[in-house]
Amino acid sequence: MAALKRSVDLSNEEFKQAWEDVRNDATDTNWILLAYGEHGEIQLRGKGPGGLKDMKRKLHDNQIYVGVIRVKAVDEHGSHRAKFVYINYVGTNVPTLRAARASTHKSDFERFFHGYHIQIYANSLEEISEENITALLQSCAGAHRPQAYEF
Repeated sequence: MAALKRSVDLSNEEFKQAWEDVRNDATDTNWILLAYGEHGEIQLRGKGPGGLKDMKRKLHDNQIYVGVIRVKAVDEHGSHRAKFVYINYVGTNVPTLRAARASTHKSDFERFFHGYHIQIYANSLEEISEENITALLQSCAGAHRPQAYEF
């Protein structure tokens, strides 16, 4: 794999459209996943309606991924509110130098995926569990505490 560049190009219309679809409650698309390509370029590695399980199937331990999943917070009155979870996954088999270089792109990705509710920086699939995400969302819920989250 080629060395990563100093900055990332997130101007691709396919990325923008996929992110807009995730943000739009009227679409079924509830996750997006970007990753570094063979030459350090950013690629859309997946998007879809399959929720957290579907997204996690795309993750490999030798790669770095950045994405967002839309989760529905459901309260006792039947209200559904979208919550967005930003995920930065650095697999355990990613070389240390590559992971360090990718960390310099953190702010670029965070700006691109604006409007998320929580961030998860993970090195294992266990850290991206429904239980962990639920606990993080509940900890920042404020006065309105949903009874459940739909992934």
